[in-house]
Amino acid sequence: MYVRFISPLKSAVKSVDLGIFQCAIECRDNNEFPKYLRDAIRRDFEWFKENLPSPDQDVFEVYEYGRYISRGICWFKPEAKEMIRRCFELKFLIEECGYPIAFLSTQNPGSIRYKDEYQIVAAPYKPTPTKWN
Repeated sequence: MYVRFISPLKSAVKSVDLGIFQCAIECRDNNEFPKYLRDAIRRDFEWFKENLPSPDQDVFEVYEYGRYISRGICWFKPEAKEMIRRCFELKFLIEECGYPIAFLSTQNPGSIRYKDEYQIVAAPYKPTPTKWN
């Protein structure tokens, strides 16, 4: 079972809402939120930057027959227990800023375009959950 943390923030791609890391950046950089929350989010975000591989941007853009059709999205592998546990901590901090974060899971994330020890990037199939609500 692959898992994803998703926010209510809308993506430029209509069929996909933004994940927890984009929402963390929004909270981290917004001076309207208390400094202690922004600092805690910054620390957690930095931990992920140091410990979670960052896929090349080209795996996120999905083209077919020369035209853009989809955006690849990240899913944690079930064995990435430490990453998932830390995402739950980050989820709590982001929710303190007023953004609810949903926890999604699926057996069928789509066509896998990238994988590493902790995560995959997949171009979602129609039934793949990609929206916050």
